[in-house]
Amino acid sequence: MTDGAPLPPRVSIVAPVYRNEPSLRELAERVAAALDADWPDYELLLVDDGSPDHAWEVIQALSGEDHRVKGIRLSRNFGQHPAIAAGFDAARGEKIVLMDADLQDRPEELPRLLSSLRDDIDIVYTIKHDSENSRSDNITSRVFHAVFSRVTRSNVPSGIGTYRAFSRKVLEGLKSYPEYNVLYGPLMFYVGYTSMFIDVPRDDRKHGPSSYSFIRRLSLAVRSLASYTDVPIRMFFSVGLFVLAATILYSVVIVIQYMMFGALLPSGLTLLALLILFVLAMTLMGLGIIGSYVFRVYQEVLRRPRYLVTQTLNM
Repeated sequence: MTDGAPLPPRVSIVAPVYRNEPSLRELAERVAAALDADWPDYELLLVDDGSPDHAWEVIQALSGEDHRVKGIRLSRNFGQHPAIAAGFDAARGEKIVLMDADLQDRPEELPRLLSSLRDDIDIVYTIKHDSENSRSDNITSRVFHAVFSRVTRSNVPSGIGTYRAFSRKVLEGLKSYPEYNVLYGPLMFYVGYTSMFIDVPRDDRKHGPSSYSFIRRLSLAVRSLASYTDVPIRMFFSVGLFVLAATILYSVVIVIQYMMFGALLPSGLTLLALLILFVLAMTLMGLGIIGSYVFRVYQEVLRRPRYLVTQTLNM
């Protein structure tokens, strides 16, 4: 570091922004109120992921009022995880916090997360307790974490949230994984490091519905399983073995029946049609799964950038 160069902040807070215009000012104010006493040297990195509202104009105003608020504007909507990658690449703090920008993650919990990071704790995860109004919206999230924990044999608690804090060492470890389709939630469990879990309350979303619909959560679950497990392939291999065993057993029964009783193969056009359709459906689904793996390999081979930045503020 050259003489006179500013020291890096102690804390970097990364928050991807998509359709969060109404909550950004309150977010910045509550972060400042929570950290000014004990952690005043921080940076709040707001990553505009091609938000269709006026979020960037709000970020511009906030960055002009407080130099600790920094803006990163992506060229289009790349998705939540590429936006997180942009924030991680720009973060300079010794401790990093990842949180949503919709105020469901309470900024008032920041001091507790940061103080929980110690020499023997590298990652602090949060277990969210949803209000009665938001529990139904997070059923798919809880089911996904439960299934992912089971198939990957990792201890992923139900209700784990995006809100988390971790050390610089963890951030550098995450950045060493260059894959295109990175998913930081599963990846943080995959890389290891010592961790702990704390319970935090989670507020209702104040402004509009969540951008994570059931379909998007289902797509995320499929991507996670394809990225970190071979469960889909093993599942269809097991189904194929079962169908093969059932076919052999049925053939043996028919042969014994014919040899002992002289009975011919019974006519069963409906049964035959169902079996053909079943095998055809399983074959097409298996080809679809193989195709998804091939497409993911193709994306990685292309080595396209995960995001493109068009403008930065206070960087």
